[in-house]
Amino acid sequence: MVSQDRPATTFKSRIKSSLPYTLAVAIIGFVSLWIRTRPSEYVFLSNGFVRFGGNDPWYHMRTLNVLLENYPQRMFFNPMTNYPYGSYIHFGPLFDQMMAIISLILGLGSPSQDLINTVGAYFPAVLGALTVIPVYYIGKYLGGRKTGILAAVLIAFAPGQFLSRSIIGFTDHHVAESLFSTFFMMFFMLAIITAKKNNLRFEDLFNKNFN
Repeated sequence: MVSQDRPATTFKSRIKSSLPYTLAVAIIGFVSLWIRTRPSEYVFLSNGFVRFGGNDPWYHMRTLNVLLENYPQRMFFNPMTNYPYGSYIHFGPLFDQMMAIISLILGLGSPSQDLINTVGAYFPAVLGALTVIPVYYIGKYLGGRKTGILAAVLIAFAPGQFLSRSIIGFTDHHVAESLFSTFFMMFFMLAIITAKKNNLRFEDLFNKNFN
């Protein structure tokens, strides 16, 4: 009976020990989001106009609107660029598809233009705030939980290009690249740590020896 209860007790103790750090990461994430949404008054103007920050954000909003008008078909050729010839769109569709799905869910299948603009404006700030999660785990894998918390705090308050690319209204795909590449590094480190712990080698993969 004791042996059966031991795994459950171990699991509960792990949850209890990690709870303060989980709450700390959540708080850091909300603070990071608050920092990135501070300039909202310069994005959502008093006359109802939403001012996006730069050329690329406006372009992404155009492709988002065209995507929602013809969902799930996206625009592959844009006749309004490289006049008078037009040009093929070389951007990947994932960034716009994510915003489109969120808009469709929040708009119950028929999002208004105000809702689309709101989702587009807040989307980079949310992605920037979510980056604290993989950064915490990378720090945790390298030096423990306290190192992970410090890393999360640093990325949340970091100035420069990462902040400017994840600020409200800068609806460009660069922040998504940063988030996904950081998640990739996190999972890659986890794979290496797990392989080392289980003495897994490349030869085992080639020989399909997973025991």
